[in-house]
Amino acid sequence: MNKEDKIILSEQNIRQAISDYRKHTRQYSVLDDVSDKFIERLAKDNYFAKMELRELFRKSPVWNEELDALIINGTRTHQPDYDRVESLANDILFPACYNVSYDFTKLVEKAITFFSKPDNDPTSAIEAINKISPNAYAPRKKRSRIFKAICDSLNVTDDSAGSRFQKLYAQFADELSSKKIDFKLFVSLNPAHFITMSNPKDDRRGDTLTSCHSFNSTNYSYNNGCSGYARDDYSFITFIAVNPDEPETLNNRKIMRQMFAYKVNNGLLLQSRLYNTSGGTYGAQKESKLYRDLVQREISDLEDAPNLWKTMKYFNNSKCVINIGDGFGGYPDWIYKDFDAKISIRNDHADDFKAFAVGTEGLCIVCGDEIESKLYCYDCAPDDSDDEDEGEQCDDCEGYFHDTYPVYDSDGNEIYVCADCRNRYYAYCEECDHYYPRESVRTTEDGSRICDNCLERMKEGAVA
Repeated sequence: MNKEDKIILSEQNIRQAISDYRKHTRQYSVLDDVSDKFIERLAKDNYFAKMELRELFRKSPVWNEELDALIINGTRTHQPDYDRVESLANDILFPACYNVSYDFTKLVEKAITFFSKPDNDPTSAIEAINKISPNAYAPRKKRSRIFKAICDSLNVTDDSAGSRFQKLYAQFADELSSKKIDFKLFVSLNPAHFITMSNPKDDRRGDTLTSCHSFNSTNYSYNNGCSGYARDDYSFITFIAVNPDEPETLNNRKIMRQMFAYKVNNGLLLQSRLYNTSGGTYGAQKESKLYRDLVQREISDLEDAPNLWKTMKYFNNSKCVINIGDGFGGYPDWIYKDFDAKISIRNDHADDFKAFAVGTEGLCIVCGDEIESKLYCYDCAPDDSDDEDEGEQCDDCEGYFHDTYPVYDSDGNEIYVCADCRNRYYAYCEECDHYYPRESVRTTEDGSRICDNCLERMKEGAVA
C-alpha cells in the first residue's frame, strides 16, 4: 500500500472510530467538534511517525493492514510441544556428553525428562538434576531457570550475543512456556485506536475502562495525550475488545489496554500501566506479564533475535530513563511507582541499547495545530468551556468536577481530588478515617488498613 492510500485509510479509520465512539454515549459535543483538519493531519503525522515500527510489524504473518495492527490469537500461540522441548534440550546438552561415561549420558537423558515429560513422576528426574547440578533445582523455581543452571554446570552456556546456545536456549524457553490463549490481543499503530484508547465517558452501557484519556470529555487536561501518543515515534497500544467480532467494540468497548514503546532494533521495551474494567494495575500483574510475553516474542521473532529479555520495574531502575516527549500533554503513567511499569532489555542489546522519549504534542481537534494540553487550543475552545464554570479543580489531575474530596498528600498537606484520583492513588485509613497515598497505608495482621501515622502512634502508645 503506497503512502497516499495508507493515509486515506487512516483517515477513514479515524472517522469510523469517532462514529463508533458516539453510538452509546450521551456526551458527544466534543466529538461534534472534530474537524477534517484534525483528522487529516493526525493520519499524516501518524504515517510518518510510526513508519519504522510499521515496517517491522508488517513482517508478521498476523499483521492486518486494514486495521494497522497485529492480531495475536490462538492461531499464533499453542500449548508446549514437548517433543520439540526434548529435541532442543538434547541439542543444547549433549555436546557435554562426548567422551564421558555411559552412566553420565543416561543421567542427562533422565534429567531432560523433567522438562519434556511433565506428566511423569518427577522424582527420578529431580535426583538426576541434583547429581548433575546440585543447586539447580528448587520446588518453585521456573523450569527454564533450572535448565539454565544445568547448562552452566555442564559448561555449555555461551551468553555472547547471537551464539548458537542463545538461539537454542531461547527456543527451548519459549516452547516450554508456550500458552494457548483464548482471546485476541490487538497490537496497534492505528491512530483511531489511540484516540479511543479509553471508552467514552457517560457510556449508556456503563463507564468501564474510562480514564483521563477518554476522548469525549474535557474534564481533564490529559486527554490531549491520545493524539500525542499517536504522533510519536515509538508508542503502540495493545488492547482486548469485549467482542472482536463486532468491529465497533475495537473503538468503544475495550476491556483492557496498555501502552508499550519500542525503538526498532534497539532491544529496549517499555510497558506502561495496564488499564482494565476494574481500574487496572492492582491485581493484574499476571495478565500484564502475559501481554508483555506475547509482545516480546513477536518483536524478537520479527527482528530474528533470541527471545531472551531481562525485565525489571521501571520506577527507580538504574538502567535507563524513558523521558517524557517535548510538549506531551498525556498522562505519563510509567513514571509513577504505583502503576508498576516495566522495562525489558533484550540480551543481544544488553550493552548498547539507547533510551528514548515517549509522547509528543497533541493536536487541537478543531484547527489541527499542535497543543500541549486538552483537546482545544486557546482560540478554538468553546465559549462555555471556561474552567471557572466547570466546577472544582482536582489537585492531582487538574480536571474540573462537581465534587472533590479531601485527602492528604505525601507531605502531609490536605488537598482536594476527584473521586477517580482518590480511588486510584489513595487508600483509606480505618483508624483515623482519612485518605493517604497508597504507599503510606499498610495492611495489618488482622486485615485492617492503617496509615503510617496511626501505626506510629499505636506503637508509641504500646511502649508507654
